[in-house]
Amino acid sequence: MKKIVFLILLIACCFSAFAQTNLYRYYNPKAKKHFFTANFNELGNGANGFVLEGVACRIYAMNRVPGLVPVYRMYNPKSNDHYYTSRRYVPGRDLDGYQLEGNLGFVFRHQQPGTMPLFEYYNPQIADHFYTIDKNELGAGFEGYVFDTVVGYVYRKP
Repeated sequence: MKKIVFLILLIACCFSAFAQTNLYRYYNPKAKKHFFTANFNELGNGANGFVLEGVACRIYAMNRVPGLVPVYRMYNPKSNDHYYTSRRYVPGRDLDGYQLEGNLGFVFRHQQPGTMPLFEYYNPQIADHFYTIDKNELGAGFEGYVFDTVVGYVYRKP
């Protein structure tokens, strides 16, 4: 009996160590702002003017896989913009008015089998960051968004 309990606990630990979670994408059409979160309960099906657009991709909830890096969620109260970055965060350093809100989750620094790049775009006219795994999603005109960087490598949405 002890062996069965131990085996169940071991399987549960391994499963949680490799657990991925959805990264949800929201859009506020009035404010023209995007918001991303791995916590569905944060905005649910939509709140505060934000409309759920669906799952952007899959990320890791915990840093238990070699090669993962944290993605920090930053917020600029002046521009009302959220910025997500895997660049090293230095506590106390002001990133152009952005303040650390916490950790969004974890992504691979380098491409792994089955992963794809998470592209970061920025629209300076409306001060909005946008993230996608599909380069064609913004269309030919890119709606004012300019490519900035690859945040990391993630798994496709389910």
